[in-house]
Amino acid sequence: MSGMLGIGISGLLAYQRSLQTVSHNVANANTEGYSRQRVELGSQTPLFQGGGFIGTGVKVQNVERVYDEFLTNQVRTYTSSASHADVFETFSSSIDEMLADPDVGMSPAINDFFSELQAVANDPSLIPARQSMFTQAETLVDRFSYLNQRMEDTRGQVNQQMKNVVADVNGLAAGIAELNRNISLAPGSNPPNDLLDQRDVLLSQLAEKISISTVEQDNGAVNVFFGNGQLLVMNFDSNQLRTQPNEFDVRQLQVGIERGIGNWDDISNQVSGGHLGSLFDFREQVLNSAQNSLGVLGIGMADNFNTQHKLGQDLNGALGKDFFNVPALEVLPSSGNDVSAPFNGQVASTMTDSGKLTGDEYLLSYSSATGYSIRRQSDGFTENIGAALSYDPSADIPSATFQDYGFSLSLASGALQDGDSFLIRPGRRGAQDLSLNITNPTEIAAAAPVRTSANILSNSGNGVISPGVVTDTANMPLSSDIVMRFDGTNVNVTGPAPWNGLSFAYNDSAEVTTLSGLKFSISGTLAVGDEFTIESNSNGVGDNRNALLLSGLQNQTLMEGGTASYVDYYGGVVADVGIQTKQAQLTRGAQENLLAQAVNSRDSLMGVNLDEEAANLVKFQQAYQAASQVIVASNEMFQSLLSALRR
Repeated sequence: MSGMLGIGISGLLAYQRSLQTVSHNVANANTEGYSRQRVELGSQTPLFQGGGFIGTGVKVQNVERVYDEFLTNQVRTYTSSASHADVFETFSSSIDEMLADPDVGMSPAINDFFSELQAVANDPSLIPARQSMFTQAETLVDRFSYLNQRMEDTRGQVNQQMKNVVADVNGLAAGIAELNRNISLAPGSNPPNDLLDQRDVLLSQLAEKISISTVEQDNGAVNVFFGNGQLLVMNFDSNQLRTQPNEFDVRQLQVGIERGIGNWDDISNQVSGGHLGSLFDFREQVLNSAQNSLGVLGIGMADNFNTQHKLGQDLNGALGKDFFNVPALEVLPSSGNDVSAPFNGQVASTMTDSGKLTGDEYLLSYSSATGYSIRRQSDGFTENIGAALSYDPSADIPSATFQDYGFSLSLASGALQDGDSFLIRPGRRGAQDLSLNITNPTEIAAAAPVRTSANILSNSGNGVISPGVVTDTANMPLSSDIVMRFDGTNVNVTGPAPWNGLSFAYNDSAEVTTLSGLKFSISGTLAVGDEFTIESNSNGVGDNRNALLLSGLQNQTLMEGGTASYVDYYGGVVADVGIQTKQAQLTRGAQENLLAQAVNSRDSLMGVNLDEEAANLVKFQQAYQAASQVIVASNEMFQSLLSALRR
């Protein structure tokens, strides 16, 4: 339709669409993810009349959304990073606050335990002091168990959140695939702007759960990838993720992706960013390390204390026994190991040096081609500990050939098959399984099993002998007294085996002497015939020598290869968690600021500005009214023409 009437009608239609679009913008000003829309107008094809072209009006070329792909992707990226930092900081802070708490942390429990031990050393015969130490030992064990259980509770929360996030990811992926279908099949030549906005909202929500990348297809659909190119959404279909137990530990969930009916691939190591990636990072970088290290502390304390406690004598005169039950080192077989006869190999781990244990984990693998290999999980350091074709899968594991990690390995039963693997976690059960072995305070071995004396009635020299301690109880208790007599050059020993017939030189200086599990020193000037006696410490209820040695363990550097005391070691665990928590807090603040800036940049371009829309509303309303006046003028001209023809 041409002419004034056609031009006026085209204006009415164009500005009606413009008013509708402005109204749509205003109505969705607060709709999440809505992108401002605008009408693109263009002149209609002109008519050639006479010597030139005459315009035929206006037309709506397109209703486009104001969109910037770079800004949208930037918001999506920072959304993923901010979500990751937020979740990591939240979980890390909970562990940090728990371990560093002055009331429930391990440091006060350790100090209180040794404080009560010192009270026993002050008066070993006092039953109330022994009872207080026994009670504090129970408190120490309970504290280890409590902290470990709190970490297990946190692990349960991580597992539950993994399940929830995976369910959310699957739902969002399915929603994106469905929107891909609707967008691709939308009728008309103009893009379905509102559907595109809806898809962007879902993509943003998905990025909050897991770091993603997108590739737009020619049909308008987007393919969604995560990790190192794992496909989550392709055109109108989406892959499904699921949580599944770790091959070594059912208490630790992994994430798999469907590869056909009944087939799943573990893609946990490819998950990064977002809520889900943060859960994996927290578990690997903070939770596992802290729990393993706490267990190593419990094992180290128990082992050191037991060693010294067994060198003492309790209130009943019996040799000391293990004070604590030392937890076993954990070895977990892979669920993929061959369990059929004659295989079903089982590996055992035995502690060789508690001071060398760390919070690390180790993967032991077997191959008939290369033998055994052990990989340290923290840094991937791997040692091959088997010769290529010389290994019998039913033979023992050559522990002596790999680095001294504080434990040895052995094949407990069965035989190994190609591909069998085991996860060794020396410290994981240390805090959980630690317990007391003694059952009452009288079993605290505060005394030493022997005592020494000089024959003051017959000795003519001024030599003295130290009280002496036991370093090995293999020949305890003494079957008879050990008598040492000086002959002018040597001190000769008579008594029960294995000491009878021994001798050692003496030169008037204090020297520490060790004789088959006994340690003492003699000082002063000796005369020929001077005698010294070592005898059983019968009725030694007031003896505190072993209690003092036990108390001295508190400040000895027995952890981390002889570089840290118990409190220092625990302080290092707390510091490691604290540093990661502080870094997470800084990262969280930085990522939130970057996200806010990205959102502001996007919204300044794509968001609805109500002032601008109000101005557009007035502008298009006036244009609509002007177009209507063109129709009125056209009608008046037509009526005037009709009137002229009637005359």
